[in-house]
Amino acid sequence: MLLYQFSKGTNPRRVIIYIAEKGLVIPRYELDYLNGEHRSAEYLSINPSGRAPTLLTDSGVAINDSAAIIEYLEEIFPHNTMTGTDPVSRARVRAVERLGSDLVARGQLWLWNITPAFPKKEAAPSKATADRLFAYITELLNVLEEEVGENAFLAGERPTIADFTTFPIFQTARERFDLSFGNDHPRLDAWYKRFRARPAADY
Repeated sequence: MLLYQFSKGTNPRRVIIYIAEKGLVIPRYELDYLNGEHRSAEYLSINPSGRAPTLLTDSGVAINDSAAIIEYLEEIFPHNTMTGTDPVSRARVRAVERLGSDLVARGQLWLWNITPAFPKKEAAPSKATADRLFAYITELLNVLEEEVGENAFLAGERPTIADFTTFPIFQTARERFDLSFGNDHPRLDAWYKRFRARPAADY
């Protein structure tokens, strides 16, 4: 088994944090994004989208989606579950995790327009577009602010895939680009700071 990753990428971090919190030991290969290794013929033969992450299984099957990688790993390593322990908790975790997935999608579109760092994604970044997008982001932040409540983690009192999915977009915005993201949502801000202190959250 081998995980192809870009350790600072939002979607790869979802898997990297999951692996650390789960306590798994999986060999990694860090793609050289700066020099375009993710667009090389060799990598495109494994993942035609040219994105990270990719998990190459022991049987040689490539899994090219971060959520699918986590689902696969949860199935083959069922100990220390990260998806809930009963039908009700699993439903809650999935519901909050899907809010996080939506937040990542909207957040990435916003980042493409609020910074010039993604010219291959957005050749002409637009502040007006970014402002419109942030209104949609705020809708989800408002919901997550209520969902986390007084819990230690987004979906309860233990870390789950809801945290691993949602945390990286906060970290990308705040640490890679020094942008405010959820800072004016006090419960989410406190959750972010708590989770950031965990060893799994380190770059």
